[in-house]
Amino acid sequence: MSTDLAILGGPKVFPQGLPFTQPTLPAWEEICPELEGMYRSGWLTKGPCLRRFEDSVAEYLGVSQAVAVSSCTSGLILALQSLQLPPGGEVIVPSFSFMATFHALYWNNLAPVFVDVEPDTFTVDAEQVRRAINPKTVGIMAASTFGNPPAWERLLEVGKSAGVPVFSDSAHGMGTLYHDHKLGGHGVFEVFSLSPTKLLVAGEGGIVATSDSRIADWVKAGRDYGNPGDYDCPHVGLNGRMSEFHAVLGWAALKHLDEYAEHRNSIAQAYKERLSAYPGLSFQKIREEARPSYKDFAVLVNEEEFGINRDVLAKALSAEGVPTRAYFSPAGHKLTPYKQCRCLDLTHTERISSQVICLPISSHMSLQTVDKVCKAVGKIYAQRDKLTAID
Repeated sequence: MSTDLAILGGPKVFPQGLPFTQPTLPAWEEICPELEGMYRSGWLTKGPCLRRFEDSVAEYLGVSQAVAVSSCTSGLILALQSLQLPPGGEVIVPSFSFMATFHALYWNNLAPVFVDVEPDTFTVDAEQVRRAINPKTVGIMAASTFGNPPAWERLLEVGKSAGVPVFSDSAHGMGTLYHDHKLGGHGVFEVFSLSPTKLLVAGEGGIVATSDSRIADWVKAGRDYGNPGDYDCPHVGLNGRMSEFHAVLGWAALKHLDEYAEHRNSIAQAYKERLSAYPGLSFQKIREEARPSYKDFAVLVNEEEFGINRDVLAKALSAEGVPTRAYFSPAGHKLTPYKQCRCLDLTHTERISSQVICLPISSHMSLQTVDKVCKAVGKIYAQRDKLTAID
């Protein structure tokens, strides 16, 4: 029998398909002269565009040092290396995070200890961190989940009490405000991503933000194989340089970052208003003192109340031309390289990772597109009984 659900043969809400996200870039007319000047200079790496970009980011974030690197992951690896933590030491980290968070620990021969997140903010639970402290603990790693910052005051208190450094994978945090200030100055360092899925796009790249000159100097040398400029290498580095092209793109985009963040917040609010009509759908709680970047817009699907589970909803939305992502499923403690790592109780992580679905969002997405995505969700909910056999 014919039905209007695409997964059952009906027409799609988005016949041409909708991108999950798209980079929002400065106008070509704005960036073209900068690119042409860089190109004609023949200076393609380690040049004035990089230094200008780093200075601009440091001023924007309110930190003394912003070191540009080839990726957030390389920045995390080098910044962690600068701390010279003892090999085999344990770093407490939320399991509900992207794999790069844990990979950076692995490359520094550090052992992640997985702890739970708060049930509503999806950010690391400071009390769980406190409970995980033991003589092997050498650090605490936080994360700004989808741009929602953690409870920094409580985390720093735990770190100070334990005598260990606190740092952050703030990959999602560029564009976030916390107590009306940008992220970047919390803990000994924060590292941001500038990849095409983020608000501040440099093509690829990352920023290590710190007010510790020793960490900054280590990362600057480390991104160039460990060479501080005399072709000796006091420590082993890697090729983690950011090119002049990426620096130009990032510098031009930085001027629009707050505009992008405000727009994403309006898109997220529109999603919440429209989707709140459906039982069983809930949203990440944003800290009252924060304006998140909304790098992703996450929805939790309670199968008992909504009538179908997250995975069935994802398949039905895909058929309608609406792509989704299950960030972060599996969570870190279930990833193959980390299954043997120590864990505390992960009740909330398990629930969130089994229910989470991220809907399309970008810094230039229209409210009309939000309406159509929510229409697709409504179609599916109205005919959910027809989907109970799908797994």
